[in-house]
Amino acid sequence: MHPLEYLKALDHHAYFVHSFKDSVHNLKEYLKEKLHIDHAQNPDFYHEKFETLGIEDSRRIKENHLSKSFKEGNKRIFIIETSAITHEAQNSLLKIFEEPNEDSHFFLIMPSPHVLLPTLRSRLYISKSVDDIPQEIEVIEDAEQFLKLSKKDRVAFVDELAKNISDEKKNKNDAQEFLAALEVLIYKKQGIKNPEGLRAILKAREYLNDRSPSTKQLLEYVALSL
Repeated sequence: MHPLEYLKALDHHAYFVHSFKDSVHNLKEYLKEKLHIDHAQNPDFYHEKFETLGIEDSRRIKENHLSKSFKEGNKRIFIIETSAITHEAQNSLLKIFEEPNEDSHFFLIMPSPHVLLPTLRSRLYISKSVDDIPQEIEVIEDAEQFLKLSKKDRVAFVDELAKNISDEKKNKNDAQEFLAALEVLIYKKQGIKNPEGLRAILKAREYLNDRSPSTKQLLEYVALSL
């Protein structure tokens, strides 16, 4: 089966696509070959890439979405490729992801859906690729190892993660994935017995979406709160 077969005939208006190597190229080729939607010289085909998608970017996307298709009956395709997205931008996109104009379809391409607000994530059709599984297992193992450490060693653990992000060996999404796995494990093992720890994780995940977060301080805050 083609890895993008879940798109079928574009039954949904908003899709999440994991940003693996050649994700955008493969998506464009699939739309062209299977659904006869070509991106070349197509004024109804929008693709933009961001490092961090902010509120002004989302407003520009919404304005673009308000215009009608250049050719009657054309599907309007919006490919939004980004490494991160602010909470303000996510809230701004809620309405058009849920109730877009007729024949408009959005593809949000990011490393992980875990960084999205539940309200936005619920509006996206998310397909889990088998390529995610090894990475997720590794992140869960890291989170399990982290919980077995002393507070001192936890701080050293997250400082190393923050250093790798600073050195660009990893990125903010790796920190988000780690915190998401940590949140799931704590909830399963400790539940409401550790509300302070869960609140710390949620707050850190929220602030990591800011444009210039102090990743080291946020991760240390979590390490010291558990």
